[in-house]
Amino acid sequence: MLRFDIRRYATVSSTMDIARELAEGGAPEGLVVVADEQTAGRGRSAHAWYSPPGQSLCASILLRPQLTPAQIGWVTMIAALAVAEEIREIRDSRLEINDDMRPVSAQSAQSLISNLPSPIPNLSSPLSIKWFNDIHVDGRKVCGILVESSITGDRLDYAVLGIGLNVNTRFDDAPADVRARATSLREAWNLRAPLDRSEILQQILIRFEARYAHLVMTRISPAREYAAALETLGREVRIQSGGEIISGLAARIEEDGALIVKTAGGDRRVGFGDVI
Repeated sequence: MLRFDIRRYATVSSTMDIARELAEGGAPEGLVVVADEQTAGRGRSAHAWYSPPGQSLCASILLRPQLTPAQIGWVTMIAALAVAEEIREIRDSRLEINDDMRPVSAQSAQSLISNLPSPIPNLSSPLSIKWFNDIHVDGRKVCGILVESSITGDRLDYAVLGIGLNVNTRFDDAPADVRARATSLREAWNLRAPLDRSEILQQILIRFEARYAHLVMTRISPAREYAAALETLGREVRIQSGGEIISGLAARIEEDGALIVKTAGGDRRVGFGDVI
């Protein structure tokens, strides 16, 4: 069972960098680095992560799993499932819609919604996972997940799991490309008051720990559950993988999380990349 040691910072370059430094110094599994602001946050393929101060949830978790390097994708998958599960719970039962911002149930929300002035919470926002590490609300990115690992030979020394969740993020000052593809929970749901980032972090950690304990104990790939939550499968896709663009039908997910794409030249196994 993971014992979380949460260390909070006001401003860091990247929570991933801090967690890696502490890992190299021998920090135990369960260390969680949380920052109110990142000045050089990053996502997959070295993309910059937009995280203005006091609005996003930026956290990195140090793990030392008894897994092989080939199984590291399992961590990304269970993290995506845990975060998506928490977002769904917030959407369904904790939307704050009354004037004094007290939490109400989804059932109460439906009964009150006709009496509210615009804007009102959007209780029907679709939620999905985009291969490999993004979570979407209303088709726009609300969360990115990144796993970086240290490997010696065929041994996984440690992994750092990064979660960047746009909780209350406003995108008025964001670059144009970020404004076009990103959203936050507060923005997507038209919430009048900010959500509690600390409470959301605690719930995500609880959900992740349960999945992580099961994963380490059973060594069973979460690919089936992960695939069921994907928006990517069954669609024509273009994937930037390294310096190559792979186009075709996203057919299925392998046990390690790799995507099988049916291209004009046959099936291609894509282990990493960005669906563009």
